[in-house]
Amino acid sequence: MYVERIHVKNFRTIGSAGITLNCNKGINIILGENNSGKSAVIDALRLGLSAGTYRKNVFIKTSDFHVNKYGEQAGIIKIDIFFNELTEEQAASFFMLTNGVDLKKAEIHIEYTLYMDKKGIPKVREDIKGGTALNNVPREIYDNINLLYLAALRDAEGDLKPSRNGQIANILYSVAKTSDERDKIIKTFQKANEDVTSDSSVKSVESIINKNLFNIEKDELQEKVQVSLVEPTFESIASLIRIDYVNSRLLRISKKDMLAVLKEVGLTKEDIKNKKIASPLPDKKHLEIYLDNILKYEGLNKLYSKLLLLVKNQNITINQNGLGYNNILHMATSLGDLQEKPIDEEISILLVEEPEAHLHPQLLDLLFSFFKKANKNSNIQLFITSHSPTLVAKADINSVHILNSKQDSNTIVSIKDTALKDTEKLDLKRYLDVTKCQMFFARRVLFVEGISEAILLNEFANLIGKPLDKYSVEIVNINGVAFEPFAKLFQKNKDKSYINIPCAIVSDNDRCTNSDDLYRITKTEKVYRNMNIETLKNKLDKGSISYRAQNLLTFNQDNICVKLAEKTLEYELALIEENITLLLEVLGKEHPTIAKDIRDKVKPIDEDIQPEQKYETMEMIALRIWIAIQDCKGIFAQRLANEISKITSGERTDVKFKVPKYINEAIDTIIK
Repeated sequence: MYVERIHVKNFRTIGSAGITLNCNKGINIILGENNSGKSAVIDALRLGLSAGTYRKNVFIKTSDFHVNKYGEQAGIIKIDIFFNELTEEQAASFFMLTNGVDLKKAEIHIEYTLYMDKKGIPKVREDIKGGTALNNVPREIYDNINLLYLAALRDAEGDLKPSRNGQIANILYSVAKTSDERDKIIKTFQKANEDVTSDSSVKSVESIINKNLFNIEKDELQEKVQVSLVEPTFESIASLIRIDYVNSRLLRISKKDMLAVLKEVGLTKEDIKNKKIASPLPDKKHLEIYLDNILKYEGLNKLYSKLLLLVKNQNITINQNGLGYNNILHMATSLGDLQEKPIDEEISILLVEEPEAHLHPQLLDLLFSFFKKANKNSNIQLFITSHSPTLVAKADINSVHILNSKQDSNTIVSIKDTALKDTEKLDLKRYLDVTKCQMFFARRVLFVEGISEAILLNEFANLIGKPLDKYSVEIVNINGVAFEPFAKLFQKNKDKSYINIPCAIVSDNDRCTNSDDLYRITKTEKVYRNMNIETLKNKLDKGSISYRAQNLLTFNQDNICVKLAEKTLEYELALIEENITLLLEVLGKEHPTIAKDIRDKVKPIDEDIQPEQKYETMEMIALRIWIAIQDCKGIFAQRLANEISKITSGERTDVKFKVPKYINEAIDTIIK
């Protein structure tokens, strides 16, 4: 049994159109920018799955009713949760949520209505119905739903402290199920109580208190107290359970203490000298003992046991840990509680907001692997909200859901429901790294071929007064020309889900590269010393754009803007006369001889061409510059971007630079 679908309407940022999340049986990762509705979806699940329970951690307030862009507040919130794949036992437990016929499906429908009481105070009315017949739902049904919620701002230290209703106590309740198991624990504590109460120091404490009581009460009451360790009941014992961090692999110990331990177990320094289980510390008085290494040798079991006791005495309490590690402890403990509870008629769901809090990327990777195992081994359905590209990059592409918010409407896109074929999803997963995953959190996306384009387009946008960060544009460098899987995520489709935000693809048309093109430019022709400028110009005039570019143009519709450079970006830059001075200046730092050769062929501005002069057309100059930077595109782009930033800031006024028209159009289109 799992949550198959949830529909939410008029709840906080989610408006009257509502959103529907088609869930995975396993892991669901909900992404989106701040205030897009991620927490609203999680809280809707919390409300729907705990609506009938006596003890709730979330309630509907009057402020939770959606307010539209006109300032009008909705009068009703709707939350519909649909389940699938119920077992026979679950169908019996959740019968009132089924339609009585198809017992593999169940549904809960909750409405919260805003009304005014007799005093004119706004109040909220809750109505819970089950199944298609809208049956009344008994509270007992919710006893079969194991729901655990971990908030984004977790008080890990507070939640892990010993308490009667704490997570550690809950695990003990789940593990020690029978009366025999609990009696065994109680007897252990009773014995400890007897030992403590018989201690002379404790007896003295008891005597002092009773003496003072007698002096206060005199002969009137004659009451006495008895000092003990803990009330010998299972609940009291559970409330005392605590956890400490144990580093069982390493122990720091003084040489003096080490000799004492060796003597105690009947060993000498010579017995362990060549076994490399200890290293001296810089202060020369202490050692680092590697416990794992001791286990490799026979006859050292007693030594290991004694040293392990010392390790346990050096345990670190949770308030000494960092926030990140305590978060890990908190999640491990909480999941332990959830893992011990499920039985056949129950469904177990874990809701986690921003698990990446305080964790470095490698630890987050390990945590996510742990989540996947928890789902696989314990059949726990997970819903995770995140702002972490690191987490998304590690996830199964089908587990990702993207929330977008536009004015008074929200959309949620499940990648599993897009038009992407399975092979294209694999391609997309292969391309998605931490940097590219940032597109899921943007309001506009601009795709480029490589790092050169990514560096330059950012500076171009600044130069034309349209900085990309101002408009929440994320540049995504796909390191190649495989734009199609990315484009399909944004392509409008009446039957499939898609990301409905502006998207631009800036690429080269790669003219004269098709294998069957009579005017194909070969690799040897793209070497400056080998090139024939007339032949190259002729080929470029007559050749065809690449099949790859032709196919890319088919995506140029609706919210996708495709703009192609004539041949390449560098060629387009050099076609603009105002850019030549700066381009040759930058080129000269890498290829000074070639830069001078090209400069000699550029007609000076406002100079008439004389018959004996051999100035070339802008097309030829552009071809020369394109060929010249074939072996230094990356460094050329970096240096050019640096100089353009100086023009933007006003640091340089001696040169001008103009952004190519097709790039201007791409930036304008997604901003508009």
